[in-house]
Amino acid sequence: MNKAAPLTQTLADCALDIARRPLPETVGDQAKLCLLDFAASVLAATDSREAAAAAALLPSFGAGNCSLIARTERTSVTGASFYHGMVATVADIDDSHRFASGLHLSAITLPVSLALGEERNSSNDLLLRAIAAGYEISSRICRAADDGLRARGFHSTGAVGAFGSCTAAGVLLGLDRERLAHGLGIAASGGGGIFAFLREASPVRHAHAAWASVNGLSAALLAAAGTTGPTWALEDSDGFFSAYAGSYDEGFIAAPPPSESGIFEINNGYRKLFNACGHSLPSITAALEIREDLIGRLDDVKRIEVRAYPAAARLTSSNPGTVGEAKFSMPCIVALALLFGDVTAREMRMEVLSRPEVRRLAEKVSVVEDPKISAEFPRLRASELRIDLKDGSRLRKYVDAAIGLPENPASLNQLIQKFVDNAEDHLPGDSVGVMAKEVMKDMPVRWITEKLRLEI
Repeated sequence: MNKAAPLTQTLADCALDIARRPLPETVGDQAKLCLLDFAASVLAATDSREAAAAAALLPSFGAGNCSLIARTERTSVTGASFYHGMVATVADIDDSHRFASGLHLSAITLPVSLALGEERNSSNDLLLRAIAAGYEISSRICRAADDGLRARGFHSTGAVGAFGSCTAAGVLLGLDRERLAHGLGIAASGGGGIFAFLREASPVRHAHAAWASVNGLSAALLAAAGTTGPTWALEDSDGFFSAYAGSYDEGFIAAPPPSESGIFEINNGYRKLFNACGHSLPSITAALEIREDLIGRLDDVKRIEVRAYPAAARLTSSNPGTVGEAKFSMPCIVALALLFGDVTAREMRMEVLSRPEVRRLAEKVSVVEDPKISAEFPRLRASELRIDLKDGSRLRKYVDAAIGLPENPASLNQLIQKFVDNAEDHLPGDSVGVMAKEVMKDMPVRWITEKLRLEI
């Protein structure tokens, strides 16, 4: 690989390295799990206000024959990409990247992959390669600039997402190196998504993946039609990295392609079993592991200190007014985990969050940054709980392998159950379990277009 080449060409080479070779079986299985998990995330939010709002916009994207999960409408490729991108992050159970903060991988890759895959009747193998390539390129770019993106207030799903969706679209469209590189150059002008949503847990954050999906798709289609993008769009003094991050680590961009290294970024994704911000997962895991020592003693808790890395230490609110705010409230999240032994949609409801025992326990939780934990992030996503009891004793639990991360992955059975739990209210109940198992067979395109779409 020519290290002197523009970074857009280097990334195009990497994407095509994935697109033009058979995926290792384990990587193909990972892509299928991404699809299963994505479907569960969309199904979980089918009845949400965000889903209704996205559906109301569909006519503006034009007519088409693309399917929507658990809906009867048909829409254009752009409409399907927007809808699924918008809905995928609403329940906060979609996947993310363990080393790249805030990068919601499936929400920026799967909407375009499924829409174009259906429209073009793509093979299952090509669809899975497009997914793997989309995960790869968005991950490399985000890892190269992760600290700078967050420091400047950019949400990586919105800022970087268009590169992943453009890559997936480019693979399905059969773009060559030159046109895919131009597509990535065009996508560099389509980044956005600011973290201002966090203070109020504004639902605009869900539009970040929707816009990224549409922008990336548009970039690939423009490149296919002959439009060119800036050759040095990433590294130029006026380019993406300078504008969005200030600096970057080229090593992540120029790393050997998967065919040489055997390393695929899709394997760095983590899947969530809890309805909460991904940065709370280590603390949820610690709370669940220490919970047995507190059975019958929660009234004796005097204070709880959560020690975490910066992104997790920002989740300090103890009195959220909405479920959206509660998903970013470490005090409430830890209280739910300790009281109920889980943090799913059953617990993450205002009827539960407003209970006196939840409020009382949440008020005892403080969240602080721990320098040692921060120094290990993102290599480790760790947390420590320190619980002081009224008798003067202290319980401590340190976790650096949260449930769902590659070191402590959700099992296939857990992911199937996650799908079933979220699908049973929206799809024919007698076939939901079979549907979940079928996705691991060689049928992902037909699975999403025929099994998960409601008939009129």
